[in-house]
Amino acid sequence: MLSPHQCRRAPRRNVLRPVEDRFTCPAGRVLQRKKAMNRDRLVFYAARPDDCAACSLKSRCTSASRRYVSRHIDEDALAKMNERATPDMMRIRRSTVEHPFGTIKRMMSNGRFLTRNLKGTKTEMALSVLAYNIMRAISIKANHAEL
Repeated sequence: MLSPHQCRRAPRRNVLRPVEDRFTCPAGRVLQRKKAMNRDRLVFYAARPDDCAACSLKSRCTSASRRYVSRHIDEDALAKMNERATPDMMRIRRSTVEHPFGTIKRMMSNGRFLTRNLKGTKTEMALSVLAYNIMRAISIKANHAEL
């Protein structure tokens, strides 16, 4: 099953019509929404077998009886996220986000939990985050008092 962005053999890519919730294949035929798989977060679209049987592009488009396309439910949000994830943005994120996790890991004996069940582990992690936040607040308060 090819996604709309992996159509290698067709002359044009499939075109999504978001308002109508369907795709248009490279030959201009409509691919209707068939089913959604919530577990995998995918939506499947398929052309009618009659449309593909009479299509001149079928040999370059699909080897199945009809064209199928899958699309991730959150594909628009993922595309926006990938656009914003520039190397500079990721460098800033790494420097601001990874420091607290490294400090918490060091405070927790290199990231090892003392408890063995999920409830205890959640509690232990919450206490570690609380301790980190208190230490950070004290550090910020001390730095502002010096100024």
